[in-house]
Amino acid sequence: MFIKSHIRGGYRAAADYLKDVGKNEKIRLVEISDHDAKNLDEAFHNMWTVASNTRCKKPLHHISINPFKDERLTDKQLMKIVERCEKKYGYKPGDHQRVIVEHILDGRQHFHVMWNRVNLTTGRPVWPGHHWKKSKQVCREMEKELGLKRPMPRRIKRILLKYVATGIIPRSLSRYVLNLVRRNPLKPIVRPRHRPIQPIRVRPEKPAYYPSPRRRKKRKGDQNIPDSEKMPFRRPEWETAEHIAWAFDNHRADVLAQYGIYLESETVNLGHHVDFGP
Repeated sequence: MFIKSHIRGGYRAAADYLKDVGKNEKIRLVEISDHDAKNLDEAFHNMWTVASNTRCKKPLHHISINPFKDERLTDKQLMKIVERCEKKYGYKPGDHQRVIVEHILDGRQHFHVMWNRVNLTTGRPVWPGHHWKKSKQVCREMEKELGLKRPMPRRIKRILLKYVATGIIPRSLSRYVLNLVRRNPLKPIVRPRHRPIQPIRVRPEKPAYYPSPRRRKKRKGDQNIPDSEKMPFRRPEWETAEHIAWAFDNHRADVLAQYGIYLESETVNLGHHVDFGP
């Protein structure tokens, strides 16, 4: 069973919505708590008369009670649900005007209940608080008391839509899911071809600290210069001096020739050990 709750205004629109047959197959007036009203128009007119003396802009509290398609609620069961809702919302019985209408659409039964939030005794509007949460609490309580079907939770339905097509169900939820599927069988899942099932990506855990990579700065002056015109690389002075000293110590005449240091031709033998002597 589902109960949808809304706070609204607009008496004329509410009356027209409840009276309009439209796509509904059947409409039945279940109850009008105001004894002075003979139809829905007069009932909502009296609600407007009471609320017009206050500053309340949205005095109507509208809920829709929706059982499953194969379930039927009797008037006695319906009144139990409505009274439990009044108790949760904080409406005292007899102090608030109420209208109940039954609609049947595509063979499915659902009810519309509207209260005037303005109290007839005090003349002040009553705020129902978290009315959507209270409506959900009433659903769970009355399902146990009246033996009604419980809808599948959204979390479980989301898991089924994601994993049943692939045949993978978490072990921790397997029993619970299987029991729900037996009670409420799902429709076959049809997925379009252009939207294949994508695998779940697992992000690797990041270390507590990791150094940021250093990026080399580009030289702006060399961006538009061809390689043939670029200045050749020059070694620092200390590297050149160290290299020359090493060549003298190891008697490498070929290395000294790269720096423009030439010895006598008699003693030079490039690429081989040369004994310079004292």
